Amino acid sequence: MLMADDDVEDCMLATEAFEASGAAGAFSCVKDGIELMEYLSERVRSVAEELPGLILLDLNMPRKDGREALVEIKAEPALKHIPIVILTTSREGRDMTFTREAGANSFITKPDTFDEWVQIMKSLAQRWLAE
Repeated sequence: MLMADDDVEDCMLATEAFEASGAAGAFSCVKDGIELMEYLSERVRSVAEELPGLILLDLNMPRKDGREALVEIKAEPALKHIPIVILTTSREGRDMTFTREAGANSFITKPDTFDEWVQIMKSLAQRWLAE
């Protein structure tokens, strides 16, 4: 699972919640859309590196936001199959509509408690990372 989010605390919370959820696999964070696209491009070019099984994407990030990254990923044949879950503080209907139309698989508003983070990670891993 790969998370793109400029909030360091949210990345730490998500990482700890992923571990606490008992989900199998690795969890990584990048801080914005530019790092996300570089990370994915490196893996597309590398035979040894696997693409993430799921991308958690924040919408509001500096340099390249989640909306731009979502559109780029879904336009790239080597990447468009990767499920993307929007994980953001936004509750805006227009964001939900835009991301659904752009190809996101789900839209989740960031939780308030660690237990809620764990439940989200557990649910996402069961839904998207189960083999």
